Amino acid sequence: MAEAAVAAPIIDTRHIVHNSVYSPHAFALEQERLLRRVWTFVCHASELPDNGHFITREVAGDPIVVVRTGADTFRAFHNVCRHRGSLIVTEPAGACKGFQCGYHHWTYSLEGALIAVPGEQAYDGTGFRKEDFGLVPVRVEAACGLLFVCLDRDAPPLGEYLGPELLAVLEAPLGQASYEVFFSESWMLAANWKLFAENARDGYHVPFVHSSFLGGASPPQPYALFPSGHAVQRVGWERDAVDAETWQATTKHLLPGFAPGDGWILNICPDLVVMARTSVVEILSQIPITHDRTMYEVRALGIVGDSEEQRACRRQAFEVWLRSQQPEDKAAMENQQRGLVSRGMRTSLIARGAEATTGIRGDDNRLRQFWTVWRSIMDMEANAVPGA
Repeated sequence: MAEAAVAAPIIDTRHIVHNSVYSPHAFALEQERLLRRVWTFVCHASELPDNGHFITREVAGDPIVVVRTGADTFRAFHNVCRHRGSLIVTEPAGACKGFQCGYHHWTYSLEGALIAVPGEQAYDGTGFRKEDFGLVPVRVEAACGLLFVCLDRDAPPLGEYLGPELLAVLEAPLGQASYEVFFSESWMLAANWKLFAENARDGYHVPFVHSSFLGGASPPQPYALFPSGHAVQRVGWERDAVDAETWQATTKHLLPGFAPGDGWILNICPDLVVMARTSVVEILSQIPITHDRTMYEVRALGIVGDSEEQRACRRQAFEVWLRSQQPEDKAAMENQQRGLVSRGMRTSLIARGAEATTGIRGDDNRLRQFWTVWRSIMDMEANAVPGA
């Protein structure tokens, strides 16, 4: 007797995510169509405190160097010598008066101009001119102390990309004081870069993955999806989430405009997350390496001029309210990556909750917004990559 056919579920196809989007083929397409076109967070301005301080990273596979050149000015370049294509800066960060390629010692100013070529006379009569061979610039702009780069010369300016609604949230509190990084770390995440982008927009997992600490401690709060493709989820913390002493210690020195227990999670497309929690700000960013390897970066911000007591408050708030959740999220994302290679179960579901752009705890709304943006930039009709 033949087995009965299993009826396909009647669900909007936009609420289905196919495993092909996490494949090596999809990642190669994303490098060209998405990651080269969006504004990518690089660092906080405080990490480049003086002229000549630089940081290097990869953006869509391209090596980039960003350097401070003035009180409020920064330059970014492809970290590649114009002579023979060698990396110029090999350190992850540091300080210098100019850039010199270690291969043939071509030397560049902080502004990217080629200023010295050993044996330059050998180029006489060839048409070579130093002014034609400066470092290739990359767009760099800042918002509330956050530095972004963009490889696409035709992309809109950063302020337009972020949009006024997001900037209004970001500026309170980041626009109300000077901030600096007091903690940073990075580690390899054995997962596709989009799994963190999704995890950070998924409030459904919180009482289960973080049940040891946050179960029932974070009541539903308003969320908003912005026309720019970014989103904010307000979060609150109950006083009984921790003991009275910890509550007092972590809420004693508030962020500008915040009350004890206040907080929000800001999702900046495609995958940057900024979290504000009562007395501390956290930045979570990524460097996609391969389809299943992602460098995960964590930064915590305090206010410039903090006393020892104030900084201790922010450190404890960061450890209690934020850092404690990261190992749990890491395990969840890496387990998901292992499951998504399945050939027998090829799709996942993001259908939870009604369609809306505002409300109380948006279920999968922020997830669906991410995939709407992904489809638009990738020029895909579904959350899937043909041929993968």
